[in-house]
Amino acid sequence: MSEYKSKGKLSWVFAEAQEDLIGPLFLIFNSESLFCLCCSEKDHSIGLQPLPVDKQLSTCEPEDIPSVFIGSRIIGSSDRISIKTFDGKYLASDKFGVITAEREAIGPQEEWTPVIRDDGIALQSSYERFLSVDEIAGGGYSLRADVETIGFCETWRIKCQARFRKKVKSTKKETKTINEYEIEQIKKYQTWGGGRIKTSKEEVTRSP
Repeated sequence: MSEYKSKGKLSWVFAEAQEDLIGPLFLIFNSESLFCLCCSEKDHSIGLQPLPVDKQLSTCEPEDIPSVFIGSRIIGSSDRISIKTFDGKYLASDKFGVITAEREAIGPQEEWTPVIRDDGIALQSSYERFLSVDEIAGGGYSLRADVETIGFCETWRIKCQARFRKKVKSTKKETKTINEYEIEQIKKYQTWGGGRIKTSKEEVTRSP
């Protein structure tokens, strides 16, 4: 069984609010066959990884490190987040909608605004375009962020850890640096850089 599969408070559940997107994230594209967002361990490119054919949307969980991301609130913003890969880089989109994860610092291209919908969550770039899945020749999929409206291909099912969703909805909150926060989470489910932990100095609000 994968180290990411767990029970109770450590299980993965659907994010329902923006606060749920602060912490470990698992982004799923709900096509006929399930795919998840992932960062390649080989070249660090961002793409889609197929989930096992026997997996169901309601119960699927991360199978490996590259499919787990960290969501953090952008300092000074109430609605924008950054999304960090397992190797400490940030998911980004340029003005043409090209998706990369190459920088360890956050600029406008690394900022995303979640749009919560009944059928899932859309992610809008700083250029007011949405992260989208595009079907390519041969039956494969590619990522882009140049779509102006939200449709099926722009709607993601995003999961967070159950115990974490419960905490952020508590009325009592505390502010920690992302350094403290990431170290706690990494110890529980992932290791970056062969045991070296990469952090930044962003702040994130969470419950005790």
